[in-house]
Amino acid sequence: MNQRPADTTRPLTWVRAQALWFRDRDDLLGRVLVVCEGARGLLALQAAAVNLAIVLPRSDNVIGVAAATIALLYWQLFLSWRMRRPQQRTLSTHLADLGVTCAIILTTAQVAPEASVLTLAGYWAGGCAAYAAVFRSIRWGVGFALVTAAAMLVDPGGFVGERVGLAFAMVVLSAALALLINQFRATIIQQEQERMRSASLAERERLSRIVHDGALQVLALVEREGASLGPRGLRLAALARESEAQLRSHLQDREVEVAAADTVDLAAALDKYGSARVTVSTMASLVTVPRRLVDEIEATLAEILTNVERHAGPGAQVWILLDQELDDEVILWVRDNGVGMSAGQAQEAADNGRLGIRDSIVGRMAALGGSAILKSSPGAGTEWELRFPLDGPEMEGGA
Repeated sequence: MNQRPADTTRPLTWVRAQALWFRDRDDLLGRVLVVCEGARGLLALQAAAVNLAIVLPRSDNVIGVAAATIALLYWQLFLSWRMRRPQQRTLSTHLADLGVTCAIILTTAQVAPEASVLTLAGYWAGGCAAYAAVFRSIRWGVGFALVTAAAMLVDPGGFVGERVGLAFAMVVLSAALALLINQFRATIIQQEQERMRSASLAERERLSRIVHDGALQVLALVEREGASLGPRGLRLAALARESEAQLRSHLQDREVEVAAADTVDLAAALDKYGSARVTVSTMASLVTVPRRLVDEIEATLAEILTNVERHAGPGAQVWILLDQELDDEVILWVRDNGVGMSAGQAQEAADNGRLGIRDSIVGRMAALGGSAILKSSPGAGTEWELRFPLDGPEMEGGA
């Protein structure tokens, strides 16, 4: 009869499960707690060993030393069990930890005044300040360290080199640990935000591909073939065009974020111009530019769209395309299928005092360190090519 080989991984799995059963997935400091528990547990064992092997034989109060040592070990076990749950890491728990630590320190002068230069708590005494620094704040951590140091030095005979050095080390390490945990929290939050941003972008791109290959193609077909079906077909084509514009707007919807440096995603700022007559195509990646630059670009685009509304003719469609060929330059194309114009008509408009093209478009782009090129001919629509640097000369001065 064949015997099944022994499963050597099961004990290890059980140990891991026992060590991790208390950890909440949302508890960012769960891993830090494991390290703190292990370090403070070893310091508790070291303090107990010193008390029993060195202090106890030299003390006249054997019961007092033994009781303080047992209390230290019991409190370490109880606190480790309680701190495993995030909701139980309350201020009252930390204050109780500080009280027990100070009580054991102050007991030293009563039960073993000459036995040791350190206290019965040993280096374990710094654990309460470390816990406060990790789970509260730098103020709580330093405050706990100062109170613990005061308990160590309150005895007239306590001003010895070892106690003073330990007190100073507790204050410094508590402050450093609190600062390190703050950086840890900030890093975790930043990484989670980036992960959520990437996941949202990937999901939007996936949905865009699905909708583009299905619904948008059908709507485009209805819009293209509806005119041949008479008045009812024209109505269907108009509805299809409106639905297509709304669907594209939802697929490209993204939040315009203003960072601490007053920067904005230009692609997100342009998305809001999409409508049944205006199709906006932008890059999936962020195009972060100063807020002032976005305001100037939007003002230029508004002038172009106003000209289309006034002069391109009824039913004219507009296409806006944002691209970036160079790392330091952005290109914005704005094209319509309206009646168009000749070079003479553009010059005549400027001569008659209509300064929208010369000042609001070309002049504004020149002020940004960029350029604006108009391409148009009668019956062929109009196209603007706007090129501008991500950080033009006018942007450097700030707002």
